[in-house]
Amino acid sequence: MNLSHLIQGEPRALKILLDTLQNTFLVCLDAQGRLLAWNRAFAGLFPFIVDFKGRPLKDLMGVPSEEKETVFPELQGTEPQTHVLCLKHARHHFRCVTLAAACGTLMIGERLHYSEDQVFNTLSQLTNEMASVHMKLVQKHRELQVAYGKIEHISRTDPLTDLPNRRSFMDRLEDMLLATAPGEEGFSLVLFDLDHFKQINDLFGHDAGDQVLCRFAELLKKYSRKSDLPARFGGEEFIALLPDTTIKEAWVFAERIRRELAASRLLKDKHRVTVSAGVCGYANPLSREELIKQADMALYDAKNTGRNRISIYSSRP
Repeated sequence: MNLSHLIQGEPRALKILLDTLQNTFLVCLDAQGRLLAWNRAFAGLFPFIVDFKGRPLKDLMGVPSEEKETVFPELQGTEPQTHVLCLKHARHHFRCVTLAAACGTLMIGERLHYSEDQVFNTLSQLTNEMASVHMKLVQKHRELQVAYGKIEHISRTDPLTDLPNRRSFMDRLEDMLLATAPGEEGFSLVLFDLDHFKQINDLFGHDAGDQVLCRFAELLKKYSRKSDLPARFGGEEFIALLPDTTIKEAWVFAERIRRELAASRLLKDKHRVTVSAGVCGYANPLSREELIKQADMALYDAKNTGRNRISIYSSRP
């Protein structure tokens, strides 16, 4: 026989038990938190009160706190709730469980043999533990933010040259197109391609090829302003987005890089490394792909006319 069957079969025994409990009280409250019924253990807590019927429980009990103003807990609800309440006229504390019932709310209170100081110490300890947990969560959040930043950087950066990659460049170019007013020529593009790069890999090895790529990336960074965006576009191709730059200024930018690269001696056997480039300016309305195609057409012209030179895109045949 389980406990519920025992209670149903012996209601008189249950009533006697509830009336003779000394450290556990039972009360029934209406929807407004007023007393409807109570056992002897509860009445014994208030020997100076003759009739409890209709009295709000919050007039007799409160929440342990060092604060003068404390909000009495909401005792209604479909799910069982647990609270610590204390007598207002004495330093007695109770662990109270409220249950929804047909008559209103049932509350069972179990006496806690703690002094008020012990209760405050316990609450203070819990507060400190919660603060510690909060600090740990804040620290974890910061660590996750740092990790996310590193992942974001890796996903948008070329690992060899540490330049922005194609994805990062295309996103920035899209933002630039959206920010440029119709008819405004607000920026230029320069598309670079290292000349005969396959021969460099074949003759000197891929390590030498990587050194050339890194050196060219350094030149791009050297001549770029903070507002510019140089990027590795893929393989031996590099690209630069130059805000507030005319086509002529973009040509000067590319020419400086071309000259310095051609004058450097990166490889043995006096093998000279050179670069070709195509320059174009933005003319609204153009998409990202159309603009890059113009730079690519200018680059194609530079390659076909001898390499190691800079060509400017022209719409004329």
